Amino acid sequence: MTTTAHTPHHTTKLLVATFAAALALLAVGSAAAAPAASLHATSTCWQQVINDWLDNNQVDRIYAIPCYTQAIQHLSQYPDVAGYSSAEDDIHRALLAAIRLDRGGGGPTGPSGGPTGPSGPGSPSGGSSKSGGGFFNAIGDRLGPGNAQSIPLPLIVLAGLALLLLLAAGGTWFARRLQARRVTSAPLTAPAGPKRR
Repeated sequence: MTTTAHTPHHTTKLLVATFAAALALLAVGSAAAAPAASLHATSTCWQQVINDWLDNNQVDRIYAIPCYTQAIQHLSQYPDVAGYSSAEDDIHRALLAAIRLDRGGGGPTGPSGGPTGPSGPGSPSGGSSKSGGGFFNAIGDRLGPGNAQSIPLPLIVLAGLALLLLLAAGGTWFARRLQARRVTSAPLTAPAGPKRR
């Protein structure tokens, strides 16, 4: 069994990391104390609520209170989400948590009960926080369904299959044409028979 000695450089790194983590926790805690009423509703804030729910099937951030009701009203535009998921209940639960937070009835409730932090253009968690994981994850994040306005995954799969079928049809057409050209380029001559004497 080997033991590693902590060098002064390693101890300094550990101290800086601990200080940065404590500072981040302090910043998140003070940001979570902001009431939902201080956030302003925009014309597309309902999309942000739906996109937040689509990210992991829960509303993680705090939005202006009208945004939640607008999101529930706009769920009819997404029949799969409205009909086959708990989106309406989850958004309603997040609305109640935001109202409770706005009235001073308690802090964030966590993953199972609603919002856990602020959101908006100026907040640190206002964007999508998907972690990178390589080439295919980057392509999936760009092309895949990541929000309410993206193209549905089954449509992307069908378009890929259609493209493959078109490429296969074009390849067979090109192969036939090339083979037909080979056949017609050789002149047909009658075989010479045995000579008569």
